[in-house]
Amino acid sequence: MTNLIVRALLFAFFIFFFLPNNGQAQSRKRLRELDNKEAQRNAEEEASNDAAKKRHLDIQSKSTRKEMRRLKKMSERHNTNRRAPIWKRSKRRKR
Repeated sequence: MTNLIVRALLFAFFIFFFLPNNGQAQSRKRLRELDNKEAQRNAEEEASNDAAKKRHLDIQSKSTRKEMRRLKKMSERHNTNRRAPIWKRSKRRKR
């Protein structure tokens, strides 16, 4: 009797753990589809943003575009040459 129970438990163990589980494969496929859709949506959104930016720049006059470029360069220069915050400067080693 115990031999029969052991065989039944071993059989159940092998069936439960070693047979392929289609649920995981389907979920992986679904996740891949969702990732593809999200990537496509992001690409479309980026394309629409670029088109809107181009349309905005086309509306501006030449002098306004020139001024916008100048201000953009100034702001980039200002943001890259910033000093460190006071709490970081105070902890620096003095020369």
